[in-house]
Amino acid sequence: MRDDSASYYDSQEFTELLASYENMLSDGSTVYFDSLDIANIAEYYTISGEPEKSDAAIEYGLNLHPSDPDILIAKAGNLLQRGRKDEATVIAESIDDPENQELLYLKGVIAIASDDPDTADAWFTQAVELSDNDPGMFNDIIVKFMDNRYFDLCQKWLDMALVLSPDSRNFIELQADLFFDTGQADSAIEWYNHLLDEFAYDTYYWEQLGRIYYEKNDFPQAKECFEFIEAIDPDNSSAHMMKAGCLFSMEQWDEAYKIYRSLLDDDRNSYTLLYYCGRCMYEQANYDDALFYLTKSHEMLLLDPDVPQELYTELFYVIASSHYKNGNPAQARTYLYEGLAIDPDDQDLQELARQILPDEEAKLFTTTNKN
Repeated sequence: MRDDSASYYDSQEFTELLASYENMLSDGSTVYFDSLDIANIAEYYTISGEPEKSDAAIEYGLNLHPSDPDILIAKAGNLLQRGRKDEATVIAESIDDPENQELLYLKGVIAIASDDPDTADAWFTQAVELSDNDPGMFNDIIVKFMDNRYFDLCQKWLDMALVLSPDSRNFIELQADLFFDTGQADSAIEWYNHLLDEFAYDTYYWEQLGRIYYEKNDFPQAKECFEFIEAIDPDNSSAHMMKAGCLFSMEQWDEAYKIYRSLLDDDRNSYTLLYYCGRCMYEQANYDDALFYLTKSHEMLLLDPDVPQELYTELFYVIASSHYKNGNPAQARTYLYEGLAIDPDDQDLQELARQILPDEEAKLFTTTNKN
């Protein structure tokens, strides 16, 4: 799901407001802003990933408007984002403004943080009623439920939103995203295609479709989707990478290699790209070049403490096999042992052990012979 929360923050009105606030900070003057403007500035900094600036705006606002509900709500929202739920709750409960829709929405978000979706649903219902069914409020509620994987409630609110605004691109997209997130592939395909009928140059929809087809192992269809993205945005490296993945899965090794190698020019230390270049060479029986890339990939992997063990296992298997096929049995055994030390039950490594080790030694690594 992509973030479409910009709207107001992209407007000329807000751009001028923010410029006025930042000019005030730069020249050290004091300028009056109303409370809602300060709350919007604080929220803008929050969604822009600048929490310290958001905090500073809130403190400035509270100096101008002590105990103002809008600014206190923004402050509680910041605390909640940092996991300080109890402090946010104290602020929310201190605000005596029962007709404030943003306060009711905040209480719903606090309920979600407390793993109480039904209470959140009740607060959100009150907030929407006060907002006169504001589409923006519906959007925020749907996204909150979706982000926290309360998919049934997300669908409930989407159903209501689509009744109110059946032609809303935003709600149609959220429905497609919900189908995507819940694994309802055929429905997701239908809804993304519906969006593409009108917005054929939106690369997000093509990417989502490509990912669905990839997961369905329909690699030719997935490849076509990523080629549409390339036509729209020739510099889209993600589309290049996914297209290469389709070619790789279709065993079109040379075509996949060309893309991986091109991407490697811009990211020479990517162990993932090095690995796939090596795999493509390996599958084409070019073991010297395979070992060049795979050994380099291993060197890069060692610099990343978060690499999953499965990737090491795959890498050691291909390196060991490349050495064996290249007539280097000693090196093959070294990498084989390293792989088996990580996962002695790996079927590919066990099969390779049966090929290159003496029978009695190979039996030690065969699952059927373990106690």
